Amino acid sequence: MDNDYSWTKFNPAAARKLCAYSDRREELLTWLYSALPEETNYLHGPNHKKLTDIDPFTVFGVMNRHISQEKKAEVAKSFKIFFKVDEPSPTDFHGVSPLNNENSMFFGFKDGKTKEDINNLWTLFLGLFGKNDQVAGLFNEMTRHQYGIKFNLTMGMYWVCPTKYFPLDGPSRKYLNARGVAVSEQVPTYDEFVKISEEVRQKLCGDSTADDAFAIVTRDIYYSTHKAQ
Repeated sequence: MDNDYSWTKFNPAAARKLCAYSDRREELLTWLYSALPEETNYLHGPNHKKLTDIDPFTVFGVMNRHISQEKKAEVAKSFKIFFKVDEPSPTDFHGVSPLNNENSMFFGFKDGKTKEDINNLWTLFLGLFGKNDQVAGLFNEMTRHQYGIKFNLTMGMYWVCPTKYFPLDGPSRKYLNARGVAVSEQVPTYDEFVKISEEVRQKLCGDSTADDAFAIVTRDIYYSTHKAQ
């Protein structure tokens, strides 16, 4: 259905369940590799061996890459079963800002801080669901100093909190600037990110508080981008 944005309810529900795996990552990886072997074959280190640690946004990235709707639906169904999510698993993913398939992990291996970086991602993720008060500070620190973390963090935060945060990937920044919502090419501070998201709601969503308000805009960004090509 054209108006099916059920992922905006499913993702936050699955994300809350994922919080319980912050200290059960080996179990999480075992499940990912066994349940979704084809969809996770890109999850490996520079030695092409399977990962030994993973962050929550990379977990969600398995479902939010440039893959077919059918594949995304299969991943969502697996998420529903494994995490025991009450919400129906989505079959359409309108308005999901996808990761680049060539860069689908939120951490890297070049600076020797992989473990620390993954821990930071977990702490920020847990903070999104009220487990700590470190979201703002970590966002500011990570987007400026953590390897590989820039605007993609805004995308990950949108996936799991799609009513609060608006993704600031390249097409979104271009779209917003053209419609009177100023976004710099430098990652904003956390407070600025929240203000941009609020401005999007006021200017482009008619102040709507509906779960799918941001998703409707991001879907328009997707179609606007592809029509321009």
